[in-house]
Amino acid sequence: MKKMIHIPERKQKKHEIQQQLSLILMVLTVFLAMIVPLLSTHSSGTDLQDLELQYKEGELSNEDIFATNSFQYVDEAETQKLVEQRMQEIPPQFSYSLRLSTVSSRRLEKFLMFFSQGETDFTYFLEQEGLIDERNVMERIAGLKGAQQQLLLQALKECGSFVLKQGLFDEEQLNAIQLQGYETILLRNSLVKQEEKESSTLHTDTLLTKENLQDQLATVLEPYEHIDSQFQPFLVVDALILLLEPNVEYEVFETIALREEAAAEIPEQVITIERGEKIIAKDTVVTRFQIDLLKLIGLNNFQYTILELIGRAIFILLSTSVSVYVFIQFLHAEKRLYLYLNLMLASVSISLVAMYVVNLFFTSRSSLFLDSYLPVLFAPLFTSHITSKKRLGLISAFLLACYATLMDQSSSVTFFFVLTISGVCLYFFRYTIKRIDDVFNWFYACVISSFAALSLYMLEGLPLHQVMPLVGGMILNITITLVFLEAFVPLGEKLFNIPTAYRLSELAFSESPVLDRLESVAQGTYNHSRNVADLSYNAARSIGVNAMLARVGGMYHDIGKADHPEYFIENQSGENKHDDIKPTLSAAIIKSHVKLGLEKGREAGLPQEVLDIISQHHGNDVIQFFYNEAKNQAQAAGMDVKEDDFKYNGNPPAFPESAIVMLADCVEAASRTLKRPNHSKYEKLVHSLIMGKLERDQLKNSQLSLTDLDQIEDAFVQTLLGRDHRRIEYPAEQKG
Repeated sequence: MKKMIHIPERKQKKHEIQQQLSLILMVLTVFLAMIVPLLSTHSSGTDLQDLELQYKEGELSNEDIFATNSFQYVDEAETQKLVEQRMQEIPPQFSYSLRLSTVSSRRLEKFLMFFSQGETDFTYFLEQEGLIDERNVMERIAGLKGAQQQLLLQALKECGSFVLKQGLFDEEQLNAIQLQGYETILLRNSLVKQEEKESSTLHTDTLLTKENLQDQLATVLEPYEHIDSQFQPFLVVDALILLLEPNVEYEVFETIALREEAAAEIPEQVITIERGEKIIAKDTVVTRFQIDLLKLIGLNNFQYTILELIGRAIFILLSTSVSVYVFIQFLHAEKRLYLYLNLMLASVSISLVAMYVVNLFFTSRSSLFLDSYLPVLFAPLFTSHITSKKRLGLISAFLLACYATLMDQSSSVTFFFVLTISGVCLYFFRYTIKRIDDVFNWFYACVISSFAALSLYMLEGLPLHQVMPLVGGMILNITITLVFLEAFVPLGEKLFNIPTAYRLSELAFSESPVLDRLESVAQGTYNHSRNVADLSYNAARSIGVNAMLARVGGMYHDIGKADHPEYFIENQSGENKHDDIKPTLSAAIIKSHVKLGLEKGREAGLPQEVLDIISQHHGNDVIQFFYNEAKNQAQAAGMDVKEDDFKYNGNPPAFPESAIVMLADCVEAASRTLKRPNHSKYEKLVHSLIMGKLERDQLKNSQLSLTDLDQIEDAFVQTLLGRDHRRIEYPAEQKG
């Protein structure tokens, strides 16, 4: 229960972090787009930059070097040191848990009432409370004489109240805090009204834990030992350890937030270097700090005018903002929007860095650096593969094309060159099942890209003897890009559990322990899931959404039935388990397969999109059969039935693939009830089921239009007809 409470909070925190990271990456991308072209040009600070390369750390300087202009820089090391000191000053934040305090208090009262009423069924009490009496506490208390037992129970009541009021802490949390160097904590009394809440600073040595209760309660139990020399303080402590739960929680997120707020108050440590200030003195040892200063001076001496720099900044900001806006519009309903945006921006930033490195390589060798060598293919291809959307790859290609035009070596066709080559590679490099197809795709991309590069270079008037090596460079560029793509796409899939086409294909067609178990214990459910997967795949293809995601969702949507397969009709061969139980219990068992499926899906590491399909494939619809049965029984008994008791606990589908699996699930199950099915019967059945879901508001958030539903209906009918197709009987078979 404690984990469930924090799930929405963790998701919200994660969402906020991703948004903040997107902003940081946008700033980083804009910065790189501005600085990389400038670093590639000659500046008025060339001499100082040459000095930076000339001097090595630890060598003697042969001249005095002065700052040619005034500038400032941030001393990040000192700033970080002050930030860490300030964060260390914020103690860990703790607060009382109302729920755990109530549970412990109620359990203690029941325990005392149990003995006061003379009960003897220890096992029932322990099972009811979910306790394991490893120290035989109840048996030891029951063995006491009347007066001794009453005295011990009185001591137990007093000590229990004292412990809950003082707060019972988790020993592991306190140990972890002490290892971080904290000897005190801040405890907030969250059990009182908001305006009366108080916080107190406590030393960790004074805090109560189950491990130190014996020592901490010695003074409280001492008067009882004076009353009765046979009083057993150890038994009181053992009872408290059995009955009480730690009722003080470590507020991790609040602590982090307070420390981040405190860190934000620390200003950046800005160092000012005045013009004419001596940087390096003659005949002194050159330090790393002085070399870094030379680099900073060089960066502040570019040849561009203020207006040129402003114009470049406006162009970069405009192109970046437009690209990010279009990217967001394409994925406005996608849960992974900011993850995909961050990956796109990160890949573009890496491409900009690679652009600078490649430029340095060619400049140092006085070689001709033209568009063929621009490392601009990785970001579009990576974005396209990781998101399974080529149009998003084109957005990153447009962004890099804009940035590439700012390079000092760019030409009039650079923008069109980057877009053309990226478009060609995006078209050919797509998901393939056969490895030989990758070779052909590489060959076709190289040929088409080479012809495109050849034509664009000829437009620039380059002689043929210069063009041919550049075509070779284009092929090398594509090949290297593919090598990096094959390395980073699987890494991205693994790190972020992204359902790319490759990942979904593995889930759909490779061996899966979850599906293997489902097949072995619930053959009917397994066959049903395979049919739902086929229905979902064909329906998703008909409206142009992610067909592989729909297929995988269909394969895994009922994995929760593996725990109690006998309660689902597709696995029953005659006896119906529901005949012997109440409709409410039947509904509870049926509903539980969604929750169990989610748990199994998380254990199997399924992508979040597949988990969402599992949780949403029944929405919050009513289990109509058991609801009607319950109403009939209640009507006969003159009672009422709550419809909510027979509703699934999920949410209606929130995206097309999830809605398609929901519809395919009910269509596949209902189609089994038709006798002598034909096209007309299937059409009527499918239409009625879809309209039923629509009327019960199960498709309101699915993003499906009425036109989509018509196409899905046709796809379902065609798939069902193909599934139930019967071949004619041949004469030989008739004789047999």
